[in-house]
Amino acid sequence: MLSQIRHWHAPLASAGLQRALGIAAVLAFWQVASTFGLNSYYVSSPLAIADQIAQWTASGYIWPHLVATLTNMMLGFTLAAAAAVSFALLLGSSDLLGRVFGPLVFVAYSTPKAVLAPLLIVWIGIGRPPVIALAFLSSFFVVFFNVYEGVRNVPQAYINTAAILGANTWNTAIKFRLPAAALFVASGLHQGLIYAFHGTILGEMTASDTGIGYIIIYSATAMDSTAVLAGLAILGGISYALVRLLKVALDRGGNAAPPTGQWHE
Repeated sequence: MLSQIRHWHAPLASAGLQRALGIAAVLAFWQVASTFGLNSYYVSSPLAIADQIAQWTASGYIWPHLVATLTNMMLGFTLAAAAAVSFALLLGSSDLLGRVFGPLVFVAYSTPKAVLAPLLIVWIGIGRPPVIALAFLSSFFVVFFNVYEGVRNVPQAYINTAAILGANTWNTAIKFRLPAAALFVASGLHQGLIYAFHGTILGEMTASDTGIGYIIIYSATAMDSTAVLAGLAILGGISYALVRLLKVALDRGGNAAPPTGQWHE
């Protein structure tokens, strides 16, 4: 009997159900407040936002923008991941290159990516190119510093083993340093995808005429709070889906927790 009671009460105690009930309570309070108290012109209401998303979905308006956002994000992230891992291996495997180029990378890393948007518009115009560039820049340094940290902290025994086996610098980097830094690489890619998403939205809000970020900024200029909040709700859904997918990917990769000492932007 006790086991049956626990079986029935387990779902009620689940974190997912508690989270859903909490969100439902907030939405219910918001709906009531916007109906009887708050000015709905500024805060809209959950029902109005849901109706706006439904209209966008039914009319097909949202799909090209959603595809543009996801495509730009993945292009920027893929390019950033390939470049960052390669560059981190190169600098992490050479003390000379690390001393020469390391400070330059740190300076570029510390520059706020938002201030680069006007320069990118001057250089490559508006549309998808500056969006992808911002996604690339936002993701590159996060991936680079995680991989660089991992490569630089590979146990010396691994390097000695590579030397005994006659491996050259590049083989040592690929076959010894990179596998040993796998946790750092996974952590960097995890963070890098999220930051690529941030850079994509920033680019769409400043230099594009497509994407969820563009919908939000266009709706703001039209003083349409419902459309702005609907765009933000869609972004929240995308963000949650990304986090969940990354968690599943990391769990399947060995339940590896992100290493300490990683770099954050």
